[in-house]
Amino acid sequence: MELTVSSTDTTAGILERLGGAAGLRELSDDRASDCCVIIDEFHANMRAHVWPASPGEPWQLSVTAANGTITMAFRYRGPCFDPSQGQPVKEQPIEYRRIGGLGLAIIAELSDHMDYSYQQGLNTLTVTLHAPQPPKEDDHVVKDH
Repeated sequence: MELTVSSTDTTAGILERLGGAAGLRELSDDRASDCCVIIDEFHANMRAHVWPASPGEPWQLSVTAANGTITMAFRYRGPCFDPSQGQPVKEQPIEYRRIGGLGLAIIAELSDHMDYSYQQGLNTLTVTLHAPQPPKEDDHVVKDH
């Protein structure tokens, strides 16, 4: 499934449009939540860092599911910035923490793999999550012998 996201879209609206994406309905609740958080953090980064310099520039999200893997590709025009090379977040009290980097750290933590490319002004961040199928209800039934 492929979506175009604008600066006026909300995260809730993006997730609603993705609701029927092939493969997402079959995810465990934890992995579905991870996908939602990653999308939310990416969208927040677009609002904070890309759109102020390029208002109105949409970004694209494609989501595919195959062989127990969810792949999300985020594409946007702008200066080269490799979010997969983010610095680890230092533990410190919130009142002393600088703004920036936490969203990318969250994306990295929830992802099983991140890949970045930049070609002709187009940034592409590809995030992969291993997504084993949740157990079926029958798998929890204890059978008497």
